[in-house]
Amino acid sequence: MRTGKVAFIGMGIIGAGLAVNALTAGNECVLYDVADLEASKTRLYNILGSMVEAEAFSADVAHEAYGRARFTNDLSEAVTDAVFIQESVPERMDLKRDIFRQIQEVTGDKPVIASATTALMPSELQKEALYPERILVGHPYNPSYILPLVEIVGGKQTSQESVDYAKEIYESWGKVAVICLKEVYGYIAQHINWGIRDIALKVVKDGICTPEDIDKAIMYGPGMRLPITGQLLTLSMGVEGGWKNFYKKYYGQEATEFDYWLDDQLNQELENRPKEIGNTLESALKFRDHMLVSELKVQGLL
Repeated sequence: MRTGKVAFIGMGIIGAGLAVNALTAGNECVLYDVADLEASKTRLYNILGSMVEAEAFSADVAHEAYGRARFTNDLSEAVTDAVFIQESVPERMDLKRDIFRQIQEVTGDKPVIASATTALMPSELQKEALYPERILVGHPYNPSYILPLVEIVGGKQTSQESVDYAKEIYESWGKVAVICLKEVYGYIAQHINWGIRDIALKVVKDGICTPEDIDKAIMYGPGMRLPITGQLLTLSMGVEGGWKNFYKKYYGQEATEFDYWLDDQLNQELENRPKEIGNTLESALKFRDHMLVSELKVQGLL
């Protein structure tokens, strides 16, 4: 899917990284920053070059992508006629609210505005906006030009249409967009990340193992499976009969209503996977084994 004009507001490493995704997907993009435009041009050029060196795409693709970028210090010029706006300015509520108001004074209620904030809540960002229903959080992960994840978080006034459109846009850039259904600090991934961090620190503080061994335990155990089948699906695939039998197998407890609901959800997740990575239990297990062997070979362990 190619959309119309996409505007990027703020050309730091996150904004520039997402711009690379949009440009290589074929979008015409206007890149705005208050700083010297030569710095923005250099940052974009260097990211594209790094991706070529990593063989993510060819030099021709990078050249064509760079050619679709326009740079400006004029906010009005950047957002006029844009169908989607990605904001990545510094983490200041007042600054973001001011930017949103300036943008919507030019664009009206047409474009969705996604903020790359890492911690601010969209309902707070929407305050003072002319069209709050078009504002949401679109939080990527660094390096944003490589990691596919984008977390979409709507505020109290965000329309479902805006959420759906943002998801469609991000997926057209090759991103994996997930929707956070509640406004919680850390959204989805950081919520999990911080939990792992806290437990890992406790294990070390309690003298159970060294910091090196806690990292090795994660890297060469569960951490190897997570990129392939995630957290909950990984656990479900390890129990005959799926999640509904998980607690019975390990704790001798009967399944609850929630366990049966989750079992259905995980079965649907398995069916929704692309065929290439396994969308049945048998094919997903086979894909997992091939991926694990490949990873061990890359690390020189096989």
